Amino acid sequence: MAGDAAPVYVLIHSPLLGPSTWTPVARELEGRGRQVVVPSLLGAAMAPPPQWRYCIDAVRAATSTLSNPIVVVGHSGGGLLLPAITGAVSTAVSRLIFVDSGVPASTGETPLAPPAFLAHLRTLVVNGTLPPWSTWWGDEAMRELVPDEAARAALERELPSLPLAYFEQSVPSPAAWDRMPCAYLLLSDAYRDAASDAGARGWRVEEIPGAQHLHLVVAPATVTDVLIQLAE
Repeated sequence: MAGDAAPVYVLIHSPLLGPSTWTPVARELEGRGRQVVVPSLLGAAMAPPPQWRYCIDAVRAATSTLSNPIVVVGHSGGGLLLPAITGAVSTAVSRLIFVDSGVPASTGETPLAPPAFLAHLRTLVVNGTLPPWSTWWGDEAMRELVPDEAARAALERELPSLPLAYFEQSVPSPAAWDRMPCAYLLLSDAYRDAASDAGARGWRVEEIPGAQHLHLVVAPATVTDVLIQLAE
């Protein structure tokens, strides 16, 4: 798509990570002539409950001056916020793309953590606060996800420490939110069931073979190729 009708890509990071998760893909998109907005959700860690509302407000503020339709792309926990974002922004949303994310409920509310995962998080919490995400899976996990030392260090510098309360909340789904075009990009086996759910809903589903959860950092050109296919 080109000209005035070209969509603006709004890239939503997981509240457990930071906006630099999307920086490599944002640069790729801009290099290909697309306009990109990457809202920061980092303030959610210090916001009053329900903290997810801070995230929605941050996206609304970051997109308030846009005139072209937006494609909203949510990675990991950011994907669970997409229905609420569509109900809050003033800009027309042309498509939602979920990247290695859970799939929100069609109606009602979506828990920000399923029961088994929430139980695991409760074993990590200290004084009501979770340690940075990079520490949850052992010392080597981040090295395996992001082998490049400089890129990994940039990610780790901005990792927030979210309150456990964030994951004890649920996000409401606006009525008929999934009647708009939706698509799914699978990166890792951990989200294969979610991708199957997306396919069962009739969404277009793409997979990058051999990828992993932070492939948007280590192989941004490949991820950008697929996002453009899904969006345009």
